[in-house]
Amino acid sequence: MADLYRVNHTLSQWSTGGAYLHFLHEIDNYKLITGVECEFPAIKAKQIALLDTGAELSMAGSQIYQAYSYEQVFLGTPVGTATINTRLGNFTGSLHRVEVSLKADWGEELIIDGTFLFCEAWTGPTVLGLHGFLERIRFAIDPDYENIGGIYFAAT
Repeated sequence: MADLYRVNHTLSQWSTGGAYLHFLHEIDNYKLITGVECEFPAIKAKQIALLDTGAELSMAGSQIYQAYSYEQVFLGTPVGTATINTRLGNFTGSLHRVEVSLKADWGEELIIDGTFLFCEAWTGPTVLGLHGFLERIRFAIDPDYENIGGIYFAAT
């Protein structure tokens, strides 16, 4: 069993931390092809988010949106507004910078100020997209389908 959880030492040489990927992780009615554990410290919420290098923006999932509203955590002045086109339709919301932690299974967690689209109508999962989030870190994905794949990350 220990062989399933091995670290790619070549990739870990430049990274400060890494985590196991959650392949085909199901959340509500959604199947996340590649999930990553993250935390929103301001609301003390951990969840598996969809890692999507093809997503233009990061989206705060409905649970995160509701938690910020419920906890009445001040998001600050929006840094802009945006409309995103998804397979679920078009969604318009406000862009906010929020602190997000990529949880580490080895090494150190990585804390990022990410830009997320907050939209009340979005019922999907939290999405970690390219602009405003993934572009702010160095990362590598080791799918290693025979075992358990990983994501390696470091600050830029």
